[in-house]
This record gives sequence, structure tokens and C-alpha cells, in this order.
Amino acid sequence: MIRIGVTGTDTGVGKTYLSTLLLAMLRRKGLNVAAMKPVETGANGDDPASDAARLRAAAGAADALDLVRPVLLSEPLAPWVALSRAGGGGVDVGALDAAFHALSSGRDAILVEGAGGLLVPLTRDLAYDGLFVGWGLDLIVVAGNRRGTLNHTMLTVRAAHDAGLRVRGVILNALGPDRNGIAERTNLEALTDLLEPVPVVHFPWIRKDRPLEYALEIAEENGFDRLIADRVAPSLTPEPEAA
Repeated sequence: MIRIGVTGTDTGVGKTYLSTLLLAMLRRKGLNVAAMKPVETGANGDDPASDAARLRAAAGAADALDLVRPVLLSEPLAPWVALSRAGGGGVDVGALDAAFHALSSGRDAILVEGAGGLLVPLTRDLAYDGLFVGWGLDLIVVAGNRRGTLNHTMLTVRAAHDAGLRVRGVILNALGPDRNGIAERTNLEALTDLLEPVPVVHFPWIRKDRPLEYALEIAEENGFDRLIADRVAPSLTPEPEAA
């Protein structure tokens, strides 16, 4: 079974849109897929444009929204912070585990999108890195192509490796039609060199109202198939620490 976790170097880097494309590519391969957004914050439960609703639709809309998104919080904050403000101590991890295993049952692939970055806390002692490790997910990192991306991406990949996560690759996502500074023009080559052998693929800016087939063609041309392969090169697995 293909198990993928998607995280970002920050909020607002395009994780959900790119996750829907990855789900569509998995389905085009004939796979029975599931999607999950364990915790969604700052959203209305009835919003058809919410992250969870979009992921559910991209996976084929076969699962109940409450299963795709077990926890919904109104404040746009890290889950642990939002629940602490409401008088709680953190997310019910047991409920997330139950939803994940229900969604995974009988599926060929599952894609789980986190919130914000890899170290966003779900409880005082658990962030998304620990959740993804517990679920046996490989990681795809979405990085917004802008100044500061080298540092944020390197920190995220290093944190993933330190947690024991296998990194399938990095998607460098263009954030707007007019972002063409020196950083945007050099980030791809620099990250490719710095992160080798982890694949770094580029997704250019396109209007989000363009047809799905057009977006999928762009994704395929830029090597997204490498990120959703049945098997990942052993060299992308973190090396075990010496005893």
C-alpha cells in the first residue's frame, strides 16, 4: 500500500491543491485511494471549498467527511493551541488513529495532508512528524518558491529525517504569476543540489480554474510520477544511527 503524508514548509504554500493533483494521479493509475485531513482549523464544516472537502472529492468522494476530517476547529491556529484555548489538552489521537485505519482498509493508497508545517503540535507532546511516523507514511514536502525557501525546506527535510520519516520528494511550488526574482529563479537548482538524492520537482504557476487534465499534464511533465511510485529508492530512507 502507498502511504503518503504531505506537509509544507509553511502555511499557504499550496499543499491542498497539489495534494488533490497527487490523488488524481493515483486514481488515474487505477488505484483505490483515500484522503485524510486529520485536523482542519479555521474552516466552516459546511464549506465545500474546505481543504477536507476538496481532498475528499479528489479521492472519489467515497468516504464520509467526518472520517476524512475527524477534527474541525474554528480558530485558524495550531490544533494544540486552538484546543487549549477552548479548555482542552490536545487532539484525541485515538480518534485520529481509528479514522486512519478505517480509511486505509481495503485501499491501494492513502494520502494524509497535515496542517502548516511538520512540527505543528497536535498535543503538547505530539506533532505531525510523530503522527506520520506512527502511521508509516512517506513524506512529500511542499515548498513555496520564494526568498527563504532554501532554509525552510532544508529544516523540514532534516526534521523529517531526524524523526525517521522517508522523504519521497519536494515540490517547489510557484506562488504567483509575477514572482520571478533571483531567488525564484535559482531555488530549484540549489535545492536539487543540496537535497540529492531526494527528488525536487517544480510546479509552475497556473490559474487554479484551469481544467484538471491540464494541471495533471503539467504535473506529469515535471516528474510528479516519481513522488507516487509504488516503491521509493532505498537511498531516500534515513540512515540508521550507529550504535
